[in-house]
Amino acid sequence: MWKRLSQNTSKDVQKPAEAPVTQAMVKRVYERPPSFTDLLPWVEYDPESRTFLLEDGISLGALFELTPAGTEARTPEFMTQLRDAIQTALTDAIPEEDDAPWVLQVYVQDEPSLQGFQKEITDYPQLSAKKTQFTRHYQSMFSRHLARITRPGGLFEDKAVTGTHWRGQVRRVRATLYRRLKPRGKSPSAIEVEEALNDVAIKWVAALASAGIRARRGTGKDLYEWLLKWFNPAPEIADGDPDKLMEIAPYPGDEDLPFGYDLAERLTLTMPKSDNASATWWFDGLPHSIVTVQGLRRAPEVGHMTAERQAGDHVFSLFDRLPEHTVMVMTLTVKPQDFTRNHIAQVKRAAVGDSAEAELTREDAEAVEREMARGNKLYPLCMAFYVRGNDLKSLRANINQLNALLLPNGLQPILQEADLLTLDSYIRNLPMAYDMSLDKINRRSRLVFSSHTANLLPLYGRSKGTGHPGLVFFNRGAEPLVFDPLHHEDRKKNAHMLILGPTGAGKSALLVYLLQQMAAMYRPRIFIIEAGGSFSLLGQDFGANGLSVNQVTLNPNVDVSLPPFADALRMLEKESRLRIIIDPDALDDDETDEEGTGRDILGEMEIAARIMITGGDEREDARMTRADRLLIRNAIFLAAKTVKESGRAQVITEDVVAALHAIGRDQTLPESRRNRAMEMGDGMALFCSGLAGYFFNRPGKPWPESDVTILEMGILAREGYEDQLTV
Repeated sequence: MWKRLSQNTSKDVQKPAEAPVTQAMVKRVYERPPSFTDLLPWVEYDPESRTFLLEDGISLGALFELTPAGTEARTPEFMTQLRDAIQTALTDAIPEEDDAPWVLQVYVQDEPSLQGFQKEITDYPQLSAKKTQFTRHYQSMFSRHLARITRPGGLFEDKAVTGTHWRGQVRRVRATLYRRLKPRGKSPSAIEVEEALNDVAIKWVAALASAGIRARRGTGKDLYEWLLKWFNPAPEIADGDPDKLMEIAPYPGDEDLPFGYDLAERLTLTMPKSDNASATWWFDGLPHSIVTVQGLRRAPEVGHMTAERQAGDHVFSLFDRLPEHTVMVMTLTVKPQDFTRNHIAQVKRAAVGDSAEAELTREDAEAVEREMARGNKLYPLCMAFYVRGNDLKSLRANINQLNALLLPNGLQPILQEADLLTLDSYIRNLPMAYDMSLDKINRRSRLVFSSHTANLLPLYGRSKGTGHPGLVFFNRGAEPLVFDPLHHEDRKKNAHMLILGPTGAGKSALLVYLLQQMAAMYRPRIFIIEAGGSFSLLGQDFGANGLSVNQVTLNPNVDVSLPPFADALRMLEKESRLRIIIDPDALDDDETDEEGTGRDILGEMEIAARIMITGGDEREDARMTRADRLLIRNAIFLAAKTVKESGRAQVITEDVVAALHAIGRDQTLPESRRNRAMEMGDGMALFCSGLAGYFFNRPGKPWPESDVTILEMGILAREGYEDQLTV
């Protein structure tokens, strides 16, 4: 035992002692890796000036949400005028500064989320309808519909029109306007910087408005919600759903913020990583990269990226074909033209000699000078595309797909293998992050004519409606297109709608969709007159979800009576209605009911009688004179008086026929009028027997007060029943 202890002791003595912890090792514990958020420029948002303070503590920027002009089915002349107006907004509204030029960045992306639109639908119904059972049912059903159409991969492949996957989305166009101040002496005051930015912003927004492009000033919340989803595409705390993340981590507001608050630090919930080997940034385990455009291979067309174009049987925009989650950014530096002219002059002077290359260079320089003299300015432009994938393989596939689309459309991308600045380019193309003073060695911007820049800008779009979601449709880009014919800003007086289409085109289905929306938004009183039973299921759905429904079908086996003279006794309620009119000039076409219903009851009954007499035949109706109308009205009054004296409750058709025959036997009238009265009575007598008598010559009862009344014409919709259908 002692031997073993002595052996253990000797071994412990021979074991080398561990090195002590040094001060340098302790310091390394407190060190942190390079910070991604230190590369981001946003510090805070000032709601009073509506500006963003950048990381230098001096420079300010502004954010805008742009609504492009609708360009579907527009003429080439209109597109050219729109391009000229956009070019004017670039060249005239933004001043040219020497030391700190203005920088305009424009971003476009398709956001496959309609949560914001769903909220608009939820808030839009009128107060009288908002809490009703049917409105809640419709909104729940519509919410499920939006979830289905926004699923990854789209709802279906649109082979007929666009040739792409149809997925519900919103094409968002945003812009930032800023300049990075480089004070060499005394720094300008914050008020001066704010006023300068807001003055330029107001001019630029007004210039866009003249082109039909709406611009809304963005807030801190807008930037936060935009970039939070960008830098957290699959957040674990929200089960990978960026929309849920907005509920978990909402915008903290602009007031009562903690000390040291930094807006950029609130945008990343997990640590981003960069991988130089694959040239990717990783956010939430998803690889991101950027493809920079080296230059233009040819002059771009008007609306090159986002305007619809015809290619074979398909109508689409180039941006529709780009990989999912692609973001295009254009960074324009409004550089003074004096520097550009001097640069062109230097190139021209350097092109000496008689070689073909020198001659071509001089010719190109002279052509550029002529274009600039016409007002087509040259500005440095950098164009890039942010791309992401689920893994490196899918990212590579998306980049290849992007390059394959850019090259044949006149844009020369820098291939991933040849781009040594991918990680840096990703940062410098973020909103308000580009600094021209630092982009002098590895310059990615290229001089581009302002007309070509205007052609490339994503300000040519598809119509999205009026912004009032009373009726919801979708344009060819799967964006919501909304308008409301009952909204005072959207409707015109006496508006009508005509829906045309062959059998099976979906006319009835469209009407069902429209009626559901109107019932959910306004809960109006709806009357549906149809043939074919297309709306019977709609009536059942209405009835099952809280609306009162009255469905009537005009068939011989259904107990339905439609007496056209049921209201004749109301003509006798006042003494003035008891007279027998003997003067044709006393006919008043504008006579209305005095009970405030807005109905001309006598006029309605006269029209019904005329249709019964003439059978709806145009030639018979052309024979109808004012004297004949007088006979008809006298007959209606006489029938009403007779029925009242007999104690019955309603005037039916045979009572009017009997009154016409009685007038025909009145010896005080001329023979011609007596014969005409007998003739009209005989014509109306056709509605006193058979199927016509079943519907129109029996006492009826008022239909119940209902939210929805559906009248199915049944047998009257067949050929040969036109006169009864008209009545």
